[in-house]
Amino acid sequence: MRGQPAKNNLFTGYALKEDEKLRLDILIYAHDGRGLGHVSRSLGIGIALRRLYPELSILFISGCSFTGDLIGKAPLDWLKLPAYKTEVVGGQSRGIPGDSMFSDKELGDLRSGDLAHIVTHYQPRLVLVDHTPQGKHRELLQALELAPDDCQWVLGVRGIVGAVQQAKADVTREIFQNYYCDLLWYGDAGILGENHCELLHEQYGIVPVECGYVSRLGEYLLYNSTKNNERVWAGVVSVPWLGEKSLGFLECLAAALAIIPAVCGDWCLFVDTGEGAMRKRVVDLFSGLENCHLKQPGGEYAGVLMNAQSAVVYGGYNSLVDVLLADLPTLVILREMRDQEQQDHVACLQGKLGNALLSISEDEVSVDQLKTMLLRNVNGKDSKRYGVDVAGATRAARYLYSKLDNVSS
Repeated sequence: MRGQPAKNNLFTGYALKEDEKLRLDILIYAHDGRGLGHVSRSLGIGIALRRLYPELSILFISGCSFTGDLIGKAPLDWLKLPAYKTEVVGGQSRGIPGDSMFSDKELGDLRSGDLAHIVTHYQPRLVLVDHTPQGKHRELLQALELAPDDCQWVLGVRGIVGAVQQAKADVTREIFQNYYCDLLWYGDAGILGENHCELLHEQYGIVPVECGYVSRLGEYLLYNSTKNNERVWAGVVSVPWLGEKSLGFLECLAAALAIIPAVCGDWCLFVDTGEGAMRKRVVDLFSGLENCHLKQPGGEYAGVLMNAQSAVVYGGYNSLVDVLLADLPTLVILREMRDQEQQDHVACLQGKLGNALLSISEDEVSVDQLKTMLLRNVNGKDSKRYGVDVAGATRAARYLYSKLDNVSS
């Protein structure tokens, strides 16, 4: 009641009045497991929110171990959950015990409790969720039930969802309609076509808000200088995780780089080499090549990418948007996953950009093909300009801000 003496909060020492509540403005959740797309999109929007509306309290939450590197010096705080881990067998992803050594199901149950506690403790006014409304392994269900009645839940979806069963199930639609108030689409209808928005409308019963491509890298570069990475590279290679056919691709890549003339320059390879015998095999592939510099994925990637003449990336959303922002001739390596999201996405981009993006299937690559494509890209930087709008993080941030009421302008 107003006029009552203040009570001390034992954790902060801050005196709260009886009618005051500490509340988080926006909580951002991104599920994790294999790639960086979900986390990168969400971080891009989170950093944009902090840039545009520094008075807001914003917290990001995920199990992704690369989160700190992806944020860098941007003023976005985050909480880390124990991480999921997955492997790909027969083109289909499946969960395996993570570094905490809990099984996939056990970790889902534990994280469900963590998320419920965070939502009840921080009392967010709005929660942005990436990909599926229930979260990975339905870990958001308890939080959805226990969230404040006036909390607004917003779902964000990548440009092409792909054949993801969790996103298309009837229970997913029911959860969305019971708890969510809005749907953001991180795609560009001018490139991907109108049918993806139409499919989302059919699935969720609401017209999505088209934000455009979300670039985490674009937001990152506003806070993190690349001046210490002014060395010009012939090319940058990104392999954020090793799949079933990745070692075969890396063997072909090493052979191709071994016969590319040294005058072309050096190559910087960011490869998650794994552990044990696999790590040794990958390191041995490039250890004798003076023009190759092997690194673990991390904070150096942005600087190298922005100072490279070409790129070789896998076809995930995050990697594609990075090279669109960097405006680099790029060879896209396509994993044979059952959802076909990468193949569909790259085909749409190529339909608009022509030969600006080259692509090849991971299990069909050859040394001669790689050599030809890499040399073409290294020698063709000045002739390629993508011109793709990647300002989706700003649009999403402004839309989310408009959803918050009682915010001082």
